[in-house]
Amino acid sequence: MSEGGGRAGDAGAAARPGLERALERACTWLAIAGGFVMLAFTAVAVLSIASRTLFGSPLVGDFELTERGTAIAVFAMIPYCHLRGGHVVIDMFVGMMPPATRRVLAIAAEALFAIVAGLMTWRLALGGIQQRQFNDMSMMLQIPTWWMFAPIVVSTALLTLVCVARALRGGRTIA
Repeated sequence: MSEGGGRAGDAGAAARPGLERALERACTWLAIAGGFVMLAFTAVAVLSIASRTLFGSPLVGDFELTERGTAIAVFAMIPYCHLRGGHVVIDMFVGMMPPATRRVLAIAAEALFAIVAGLMTWRLALGGIQQRQFNDMSMMLQIPTWWMFAPIVVSTALLTLVCVARALRGGRTIA
């Protein structure tokens, strides 16, 4: 259902409105940050395996760090993925419909996704606030749980904006 676009920096980028360019930049930088987070926690896993192999003892709390880091990294990459139309789409029946119907369905899907992403943002924000109020900590390292909610809430809020922008563009990708 997506109609491909160019890459950042091409002639199409200059023609896009400023808000779309800002949204594209925010998604790109958040995805890059997510990649660095994933690399960091991959290094933690490798160090833990090496420590277990060489010294007979893994790094304490490596699973806690990897679990939290992976969640943050994945959520950081979702807005970029959706911005570029990278989600899996199964359109066996939609592909046979007239273009006007496909466009209406694409807009409806984006609007529905925006609602779901907005609800996720709201509930994750409330969950993070509750974790802070209850002073919830990880078991091994005693790391406060609430801090991981902050980047995830930012990611889902950005995803909501991407869904709204795509709905306003008729269901097409932004970049």
